[in-house]
Amino acid sequence: MRVKSLLVLVAFAILPALPGRAGADCPGPAVETTPARLARIDAAGDLVLADGRTIRLLGLAPRQDAEEAARFAAGLQPFLGSALELELRGEQDRWGRFPARLFIPPEASGGDRRELAQLLGRSGAALPLPEPGLQPCPPGAAAVHTSVTNRRQAVPPSAVDGHDLAAVKAQEGRYVMLEGRIASVGERAQRTYLNFSRRPKEAASIVIPRRLWRELQSAGWTAGSLGGKRLRAYGILSGRDGLLLEAGSRAALELID
Repeated sequence: MRVKSLLVLVAFAILPALPGRAGADCPGPAVETTPARLARIDAAGDLVLADGRTIRLLGLAPRQDAEEAARFAAGLQPFLGSALELELRGEQDRWGRFPARLFIPPEASGGDRRELAQLLGRSGAALPLPEPGLQPCPPGAAAVHTSVTNRRQAVPPSAVDGHDLAAVKAQEGRYVMLEGRIASVGERAQRTYLNFSRRPKEAASIVIPRRLWRELQSAGWTAGSLGGKRLRAYGILSGRDGLLLEAGSRAALELID
């Protein structure tokens, strides 16, 4: 299964509620949606619409083993080919996926629509993952909350040393707390890299999207001032060599000294 980066705000252990919104459970402002149908799940575990677009359901953690992938596919099976409502929430990511939400239309006029990601989380077909743009919901069923908090992969037991190449690669595809001292900062047009080594592939790097980098700059973070600083970051290790961790919000980053 292809490993993909996903944005993480805070560790699951300190979450007071499950993320995501759905119909009557977590009502929000009306949003524009378009009709859509789910065609299939691709080899990477992502959803492909009937029109060919690939989407990533917001609020769901990536599947990290074959058992989780099978459970996710089984949970989605009843909705393949069904008429749904699509809400796109941004541009394509580096894997060609659109971040999106899918809703199940109400069965009767005036009824409440339900969000597919919320249903999958409650049924145990997927683990929830907090990320920007989704408001916290009231706690879901106790059984679901228990199953999430008991998963060992939900909360990293200890920090991974970003300078330890073997330790970092061993955690590829997992949610981790990564620590390291910034050796260099690479500013690019679309993203900025906080590198734990000046030489490529010798240590991990933190990837910061342009939007977040601008926000951090407004708070005083500069390429010149970060050198030598010790950083702690939360996220999922990915990239070609499993050495990249993409941060999606300021809550996923912490300067230690």
